Amino acid sequence: MFNWLYALIGFGIGWLGGSSKASEKKGSQNKGTQAALGIAMIAFLIFSATFGFQWFLMALVEVFIGAVVGIKMSK
Repeated sequence: MFNWLYALIGFGIGWLGGSSKASEKKGSQNKGTQAALGIAMIAFLIFSATFGFQWFLMALVEVFIGAVVGIKMSK
């Protein structure tokens, strides 16, 4: 069963990370934000992996899609 709140959290972490990375390329200094989002992403992936390998893979997909959308929206 797919949990939409779980997917929204993964997408949100990826989206914030992607938009943060895109704004850094424009000259913004946000190293602290990127570090916090990196820790959140790793924690989310570890949390997902505790439910099984398929949840870990789904979390990777959610974070990746969120990052791509975040980068594209920031351009």
